[in-house]
Amino acid sequence: MPIVWDEGQEPTAGRAVGSAVSALDAKAIQTAKLESAKLLNAANSGGFRISPEGVAPLQKAVLDMQSGLVRLQQGTAMALSQAPKLGSHEYGHAVAAHDQKGAVDDERSASVVLEQFSKVLEDVQSALTKAVENYREAEAGAADSVRQA
Repeated sequence: MPIVWDEGQEPTAGRAVGSAVSALDAKAIQTAKLESAKLLNAANSGGFRISPEGVAPLQKAVLDMQSGLVRLQQGTAMALSQAPKLGSHEYGHAVAAHDQKGAVDDERSASVVLEQFSKVLEDVQSALTKAVENYREAEAGAADSVRQA
């Protein structure tokens, strides 16, 4: 998913992190889930085929994204699961608990969105694997028909 900079913005370190996180919002993930489901359905129905050579760079890209996502989940997302330290008074504890719940459990939280994106990548990987199987089956069928002719 590309990161789009607002007009006049430059990708400084702080902005890059903020923009990357905002790019993975719940709406974008929902759209990606729908599209990956279509891809998986097409592959499962035989409507999507791709050669092993053609799929290799796509699978590498998905694997790279999955690896990066795991690192992000283990780092940033784990930090979000910790309650912020807002003092030892009752109000501080209440606000910290609320913030922690919003950072982890809310359907739009970074943790939930990252988990949903992980599922999208799994679906894409499954679709690519099935598309290669479809390609091999089509090639075998074509070879059989040539031999029988």
